[in-house]
Amino acid sequence: MTSNNDVLDIAEVVRRTGVPASTLRVWESKNLLKPHGRSGIRRQYSADVIERIAVIVVCQRSGFSLAETSQLLQPDAFVDGKGRLAQKVTELKRHRDELNQAIEGIEHALSCTHPNPLRCPSFRSKLTDVLPRTPRDSGNATHSGR
Repeated sequence: MTSNNDVLDIAEVVRRTGVPASTLRVWESKNLLKPHGRSGIRRQYSADVIERIAVIVVCQRSGFSLAETSQLLQPDAFVDGKGRLAQKVTELKRHRDELNQAIEGIEHALSCTHPNPLRCPSFRSKLTDVLPRTPRDSGNATHSGR
């Protein structure tokens, strides 16, 4: 038999995690969470739901979709290795590099003495680095001074 200390009302879960009840219900509909039961009309969760919610939040912050998160939470998720995690790390590093480049551009604009930072020669010289290139484009980069 489970004691009342082992079961949390949905309001208590919301209070402890900061995750809105509506989000908990969506996660439940996606089989990410399973309520322990109900007390009247209120959902009840076992106390270990707090840690599971933290894992879901980490997955979301890492860019995993709810479907991917659901797969990661399956008991056999890592039977074939950790390839999904390695792919996500690669994606996140690429995204981090893009964010760092954006931060550097904005910081340059803030400190730039040019009247219009977007017309600054230093800023403009870096614009070609932000565009994706195909193998066909390599070595054929042209820059219009307009």
